[in-house]
Amino acid sequence: MQSTNDILQTLNPKRDYKKLLLRTGIALGGIAILITLILWWQNRAPNYTYTTQEATIGDIATSISANGTLSPTHEVSIGSVISGIVLEVLVDVNDKVRKGQVLARIDSESIMQNLYRYEAQLQSAKAQLKSAQVNLEEKEWQYKQLQMLFQKTNGKTPSKLDLQSAKTAYNSALSEVGLKKANIAEIETSIRSTQVDLKNAQITTPIDGVVLSRSIEVGQSVAASFQAPEFFIIAENLEEMELNVSVSEADISKVEVGQNVAFSVDSYPNKTFNAKVNRVNFGASSTDNIVSYEARIAVDNQDLLLRPGMSATADITTQEVKNALLVPASALYFTPTQQIQSNKKTNFNPFGSMRPKRQNTPPKTMRSSVWVLDNGIPKEIPVEIGISDGNFTQIISDSIQVGTQIIVAQKVEK
Repeated sequence: MQSTNDILQTLNPKRDYKKLLLRTGIALGGIAILITLILWWQNRAPNYTYTTQEATIGDIATSISANGTLSPTHEVSIGSVISGIVLEVLVDVNDKVRKGQVLARIDSESIMQNLYRYEAQLQSAKAQLKSAQVNLEEKEWQYKQLQMLFQKTNGKTPSKLDLQSAKTAYNSALSEVGLKKANIAEIETSIRSTQVDLKNAQITTPIDGVVLSRSIEVGQSVAASFQAPEFFIIAENLEEMELNVSVSEADISKVEVGQNVAFSVDSYPNKTFNAKVNRVNFGASSTDNIVSYEARIAVDNQDLLLRPGMSATADITTQEVKNALLVPASALYFTPTQQIQSNKKTNFNPFGSMRPKRQNTPPKTMRSSVWVLDNGIPKEIPVEIGISDGNFTQIISDSIQVGTQIIVAQKVEK
C-alpha cells in the first residue's frame, strides 16, 4: 500500500528544468540559423548578365506618314449649257478621246427653229433699213434745198417755220435709220447666240484623254436653266498622276518640295511605289478641330497600275544620312541599376532591416550616352545623337567604333 508521500509525488511529478532549457535553446538556435540563411540569401551579391549589339555603319532616314487619294494631274468635268433631250451618246467609260471629238448630241430642233426665225427677222430688218435710208436721203435733199434758198434770199423765203419743219423731218429720218441699224444688230446678236447654242448641242471634249465617268443616257432630259449638269469626266493623262495627302500640323514643318516618298495602295499590298513631293500648300484645312495641310506628290504611272480615287498611305522621307554610325535605339534608353553604376558591394548584415529594398530604376528616357562593357563592368560613354528611324539611331562619338558592343539590356540572376 502506497504511502501518502508516494501518492503526492505521483500526482505532482518533479519537473526536469535542465532538459527544458536545453530543448528551448536548441529551438531558438535553429530559428536564428534559419533567419541568418534567409538574410544571407536575400543580401548576397547578384550576378548580372548583359545583352549587347554591335555598332554598325549604314544609311538611315526619318519619315512621316500621311494618307491621301490618287487623282489625275488634269481632269475636266464636261456638261451641257443648253436644255433638251439627249439624242446620242457616242462614248463610254475608259474610251480614249481626242480634243474636239463629239461625245454626245442633244436635240437641236427648237434651236434651229429659233435660228430660222431670227434670220427671217434679219432680212425684214434690212429691208426696213433700206426704206428708211431712202426716206432719209429725200428728207436730207429737201432740207438742204430750203436751206440754200433761205441763204440766197437773205431769209425772205422759205419762212423760218418751213425751214425748221424740214430740219425736223430730216432728223426724224436720221433717227429712224439709226433705230433700224440697232434692230439689225440685235437680231444678229440673237443669231450668233443661237448658233452657239446649236454648236453646244454637240458636246465635245476640250482635251485629249480618257473617259473616267459618264452620267448621261439617250432620251434623258437635260435642264440647264439653274445648273449645268455633269455628263462626263475626262482625265487628260493617266500616265502622270498626283497623290494629295493630308499632313498633320505637327509634321508639316518637316515636309519640303523634292523629298522622296514611298507609298502603297490596298490593291497592291506587296508593292511600293516611289514618288516625290512637288507642292506643299500654305492653306490649312480643319476637320473635328484637327488642323492639316495638303501636300501634292507627283506620281509616275507609266504601267497604269494606279487608278484615280485609290487611297494610299505614304511615307515621306524628311531626313536621310548615308554611312552613319548606328546603334540600336534601345541602347539610348538603357541605364544600369544604381548598385552597378557605383560598383559597390553590399555589406552583409544579418540583423539589418527586414523591410524590402527601395527600387532605384531610372525613368525610361532617351539619354545622350550609351553603355559598353569595360572588363565586364558597364561604362558610360557620352555621344551626340543624330536622327533615328525607331530601330536604329545615328550617333557621333570618337569613343565608339564599328563593332563596339553596346549594352541594350541586362538580367539579374541571384
